[in-house]
Amino acid sequence: MSEAILSIGRLPGAIQTAVDVRLKELNLPVDPRWRKRADVTEISLFNLTSVVLFTDHVAELEGISSENKMQETRFRQLPWWMTSIWIPGEFSPLEQPAVQMGDWPVFLGTCEALRNELMEIQKLSDMDLGYVPDGYNVMRADFKSFMRSSFSIRDEREIIQWVWYGLFEGAELGVSGAALMLDMA
Repeated sequence: MSEAILSIGRLPGAIQTAVDVRLKELNLPVDPRWRKRADVTEISLFNLTSVVLFTDHVAELEGISSENKMQETRFRQLPWWMTSIWIPGEFSPLEQPAVQMGDWPVFLGTCEALRNELMEIQKLSDMDLGYVPDGYNVMRADFKSFMRSSFSIRDEREIIQWVWYGLFEGAELGVSGAALMLDMA
């Protein structure tokens, strides 16, 4: 099963180049701070299944039950794609929010818009989003040890809380000048 690791800081070279090309094509202003970051922080969102559990919860909040959740949702900044990138800066949601990486489209959004959507989802949900699940701070304190541990989460509610909190923390860090990348491929 694919791991879902949210990387916060700098994008890998080829991906940064593809993002730069796309932003230039769209003539979009970009906060240059994220290009200069040397550090990368990682947040575990467990795996593709856990992220889908979260996005399914959001679709349920919206009353969307079809298989076209990604097209019907108003929360366009969520990780509906196998690979998603968010950069600091404010621009309107793109009609075709994709960067082409080989044969795969990669979502391109903004950290500010992701944060705003997550705050709106928090208000709509009865899942106590914003609660820091057991083990989350351990993961943030020592990511490598956490990834080698036998940590397990108790239930679906905690998974949804964890994914929301990880995305929100990432978006908060991104707003201060970092790029985010979630690759579940």
